Amino acid sequence: MLYFDIGANIGRWAIDNLHHNHSHNNHNNKIIALEPIPKTFEMLRSNTAIYPEVVCLNYAVCNNNGEEITFYDALDIHTLSTLNLEWITDSKSRFHNTPYKKITCPTITIDTLIQSYGVPDLIKIDVEGGEYECITSLTKKANTLCFEWASELDDVSFKCLDYLFSLGYSKFYLQFEDNYVFRPNECDYYDLEKIKAQLLQTTPKKEWGMIWCM
Repeated sequence: MLYFDIGANIGRWAIDNLHHNHSHNNHNNKIIALEPIPKTFEMLRSNTAIYPEVVCLNYAVCNNNGEEITFYDALDIHTLSTLNLEWITDSKSRFHNTPYKKITCPTITIDTLIQSYGVPDLIKIDVEGGEYECITSLTKKANTLCFEWASELDDVSFKCLDYLFSLGYSKFYLQFEDNYVFRPNECDYYDLEKIKAQLLQTTPKKEWGMIWCM
Protein backbone atom coordinates (compact mmCIF):
# COMPACT_ATOMS: atom_id res chain seq x y z
CA MET A 1 0.00 0.00 0.00
CA LEU A 2 1.26 3.44 -0.95
CA TYR A 3 0.03 6.45 1.04
CA PHE A 4 0.52 10.18 0.70
CA ASP A 5 0.25 11.69 4.19
CA ILE A 6 -0.09 15.39 3.38
CA GLY A 7 0.06 17.51 6.51
CA ALA A 8 1.83 14.74 8.41
CA ASN A 9 2.51 16.94 11.45
CA ILE A 10 4.52 14.90 13.97
CA GLY A 11 3.68 11.51 12.44
CA ARG A 12 0.77 10.12 14.44
CA TRP A 13 -1.34 9.24 11.38
CA ALA A 14 1.57 7.50 9.67
CA ILE A 15 2.60 5.53 12.74
CA ASP A 16 -0.95 4.50 13.67
CA ASN A 17 -1.59 3.24 10.14
CA LEU A 18 1.65 1.29 10.03
CA HIS A 19 0.83 -0.38 13.36
CA HIS A 20 -2.72 -1.10 12.19
CA ASN A 21 -1.54 -2.65 8.94
CA HIS A 22 1.14 -4.70 10.65
CA SER A 23 -1.45 -6.05 13.09
CA HIS A 24 -3.40 -7.29 10.07
CA ASN A 25 -0.30 -8.90 8.52
CA ASN A 26 0.03 -6.17 5.90
CA HIS A 27 3.73 -5.37 5.89
CA ASN A 28 4.08 -4.01 2.36
CA ASN A 29 3.57 -0.32 3.06
CA LYS A 30 5.16 2.95 2.04
CA ILE A 31 4.10 6.33 3.41
CA ILE A 32 5.25 9.59 1.85
CA ALA A 33 4.85 11.99 4.77
CA LEU A 34 4.89 15.71 3.99
CA GLU A 35 5.19 18.51 6.53
CA PRO A 36 6.18 22.10 5.67
CA ILE A 37 7.03 23.65 9.07
CA PRO A 38 10.72 23.03 9.91
CA LYS A 39 10.35 22.45 13.67
CA THR A 40 7.38 20.14 13.16
CA PHE A 41 9.19 18.36 10.34
CA GLU A 42 12.11 17.60 12.65
CA MET A 43 9.68 16.04 15.15
CA LEU A 44 8.10 14.03 12.32
CA ARG A 45 11.48 12.77 11.17
CA SER A 46 12.52 11.88 14.72
CA ASN A 47 9.25 10.08 15.52
CA THR A 48 9.33 8.01 12.33
CA ALA A 49 13.08 7.32 12.23
CA ILE A 50 12.61 3.68 13.24
CA TYR A 51 10.13 3.08 10.42
CA PRO A 52 11.90 2.54 7.08
CA GLU A 53 8.50 2.56 5.36
CA VAL A 54 8.11 6.31 6.02
CA VAL A 55 9.73 8.84 3.68
CA CYS A 56 9.65 12.34 5.19
CA LEU A 57 9.60 15.38 2.88
CA ASN A 58 9.79 19.01 4.01
CA TYR A 59 7.29 20.56 1.58
CA ALA A 60 3.97 22.33 1.51
CA VAL A 61 1.72 20.60 -1.00
CA CYS A 62 -0.14 23.16 -3.09
CA ASN A 63 -0.78 24.35 -6.62
CA ASN A 64 2.29 26.56 -7.13
CA ASN A 65 4.96 23.91 -7.61
CA GLY A 66 8.52 25.17 -7.34
CA GLU A 67 7.64 28.49 -5.75
CA GLU A 68 7.96 29.22 -2.06
CA ILE A 69 4.81 30.07 -0.13
CA THR A 70 4.06 31.83 3.14
CA PHE A 71 2.75 29.67 5.97
CA TYR A 72 1.34 30.93 9.25
CA ASP A 73 2.64 28.91 12.17
CA ALA A 74 0.73 29.12 15.47
CA LEU A 75 3.00 30.06 18.36
CA ASP A 76 1.03 28.29 21.09
CA ILE A 77 -0.31 25.23 19.21
CA HIS A 78 2.45 23.05 17.76
CA THR A 79 -0.03 21.08 15.67
CA LEU A 80 -1.42 24.16 13.90
CA SER A 81 0.00 25.81 10.80
CA THR A 82 -1.78 26.94 7.67
CA LEU A 83 -1.41 28.77 4.39
CA ASN A 84 -4.96 30.09 4.90
CA LEU A 85 -4.50 33.17 7.12
CA GLU A 86 -8.25 33.41 7.73
CA TRP A 87 -8.11 30.09 9.60
CA ILE A 88 -6.36 31.87 12.48
CA THR A 89 -7.60 35.46 12.06
CA ASP A 90 -11.25 35.27 10.98
CA SER A 91 -13.78 35.61 13.79
CA LYS A 92 -15.74 32.63 12.45
CA SER A 93 -12.77 30.29 13.03
CA ARG A 94 -12.27 28.25 16.20
CA PHE A 95 -8.63 29.43 16.11
CA HIS A 96 -9.49 33.14 15.89
CA ASN A 97 -6.81 35.39 17.42
CA THR A 98 -4.20 32.64 17.65
CA PRO A 99 -0.72 34.26 17.76
CA TYR A 100 1.39 33.24 14.77
CA LYS A 101 4.59 33.84 12.89
CA LYS A 102 5.22 33.75 9.15
CA ILE A 103 7.39 31.01 7.67
CA THR A 104 8.43 30.62 4.03
CA CYS A 105 8.13 27.03 2.80
CA PRO A 106 9.08 25.20 -0.41
CA THR A 107 6.20 23.66 -2.35
CA ILE A 108 5.41 20.59 -4.40
CA THR A 109 2.27 19.36 -6.17
CA ILE A 110 0.42 16.08 -5.81
CA ASP A 111 1.02 15.55 -9.53
CA THR A 112 4.79 15.77 -8.95
CA LEU A 113 4.58 13.33 -6.05
CA ILE A 114 2.72 10.87 -8.27
CA GLN A 115 5.39 11.24 -10.95
CA SER A 116 8.07 10.48 -8.35
CA TYR A 117 6.44 7.73 -6.29
CA GLY A 118 3.50 6.38 -8.30
CA VAL A 119 -0.26 6.57 -7.83
CA PRO A 120 -1.05 6.10 -4.12
CA ASP A 121 -3.76 3.85 -2.78
CA LEU A 122 -4.80 6.68 -0.46
CA ILE A 123 -4.13 10.41 -0.36
CA LYS A 124 -4.77 11.87 3.11
CA ILE A 125 -4.89 15.67 3.35
CA ASP A 126 -4.98 17.55 6.66
CA VAL A 127 -3.65 21.04 6.03
CA GLU A 128 -5.73 23.26 8.32
CA GLY A 129 -7.83 25.30 5.92
CA GLY A 130 -5.50 25.02 2.92
CA GLU A 131 -7.23 21.97 1.47
CA TYR A 132 -8.38 23.63 -1.75
CA GLU A 133 -4.89 24.88 -2.66
CA CYS A 134 -3.57 21.39 -1.96
CA ILE A 135 -6.26 19.42 -3.78
CA THR A 136 -6.05 21.56 -6.93
CA SER A 137 -2.43 20.45 -7.32
CA LEU A 138 -3.94 17.12 -8.42
CA THR A 139 -5.09 17.37 -12.03
CA LYS A 140 -6.22 13.80 -12.70
CA LYS A 141 -8.37 11.43 -10.62
CA ALA A 142 -6.27 9.09 -8.50
CA ASN A 143 -7.48 6.48 -6.03
CA THR A 144 -9.25 7.15 -2.73
CA LEU A 145 -8.63 10.59 -1.24
CA CYS A 146 -9.67 12.05 2.10
CA PHE A 147 -9.38 15.62 3.32
CA GLU A 148 -10.12 17.41 6.56
CA TRP A 149 -13.30 19.45 6.94
CA ALA A 150 -14.27 21.91 9.67
CA SER A 151 -17.82 23.06 10.26
CA GLU A 152 -16.97 26.76 9.90
CA LEU A 153 -15.24 26.20 6.55
CA ASP A 154 -18.10 24.90 4.41
CA ASP A 155 -17.00 27.21 1.59
CA VAL A 156 -13.60 25.51 1.45
CA SER A 157 -15.12 22.03 1.64
CA PHE A 158 -17.62 22.80 -1.12
CA LYS A 159 -14.88 24.13 -3.42
CA CYS A 160 -12.85 20.98 -2.79
CA LEU A 161 -15.83 18.72 -3.45
CA ASP A 162 -16.76 20.50 -6.67
CA TYR A 163 -13.19 20.31 -7.93
CA LEU A 164 -12.86 16.62 -7.09
CA PHE A 165 -16.21 15.93 -8.74
CA SER A 166 -14.85 17.60 -11.90
CA LEU A 167 -11.93 15.13 -11.81
CA GLY A 168 -14.30 12.17 -11.67
CA TYR A 169 -14.73 11.57 -7.94
CA SER A 170 -18.42 10.79 -7.48
CA LYS A 171 -18.84 9.01 -4.13
CA PHE A 172 -18.30 10.65 -0.74
CA TYR A 173 -18.46 9.90 2.97
CA LEU A 174 -18.47 12.28 5.95
CA GLN A 175 -16.36 11.11 8.90
CA PHE A 176 -16.67 12.95 12.21
CA GLU A 177 -13.60 13.69 14.36
CA ASP A 178 -10.28 11.84 14.25
CA ASN A 179 -9.82 8.11 13.83
CA TYR A 180 -6.59 7.69 11.96
CA VAL A 181 -7.14 4.09 10.89
CA PHE A 182 -10.84 4.46 9.99
CA ARG A 183 -11.92 3.45 6.48
CA PRO A 184 -15.55 3.69 5.31
CA ASN A 185 -17.03 0.68 3.56
CA GLU A 186 -17.64 1.24 -0.13
CA CYS A 187 -21.38 0.71 0.37
CA ASP A 188 -21.45 3.60 2.88
CA TYR A 189 -20.51 6.27 0.34
CA TYR A 190 -23.13 8.59 -1.16
CA ASP A 191 -23.46 11.34 -3.75
CA LEU A 192 -22.26 14.94 -3.86
CA GLU A 193 -25.55 16.60 -2.96
CA LYS A 194 -26.04 14.46 0.13
CA ILE A 195 -22.63 15.22 1.57
CA LYS A 196 -23.13 18.94 0.97
CA ALA A 197 -26.46 18.74 2.78
CA GLN A 198 -24.77 16.97 5.69
CA LEU A 199 -22.08 19.64 5.92
CA LEU A 200 -24.69 22.39 6.05
CA GLN A 201 -26.25 20.73 9.10
CA THR A 202 -23.05 20.75 11.18
CA THR A 203 -22.45 23.16 14.07
CA PRO A 204 -19.86 25.90 13.37
CA LYS A 205 -16.66 25.80 15.45
CA LYS A 206 -17.67 22.50 17.06
CA GLU A 207 -17.41 19.72 14.47
CA TRP A 208 -14.71 18.46 12.15
CA GLY A 209 -13.48 15.27 10.54
CA MET A 210 -12.51 13.86 7.17
CA ILE A 211 -14.35 13.76 3.85
CA TRP A 212 -13.68 10.54 1.94
CA CYS A 213 -13.81 10.63 -1.85
CA MET A 214 -13.67 7.87 -4.44
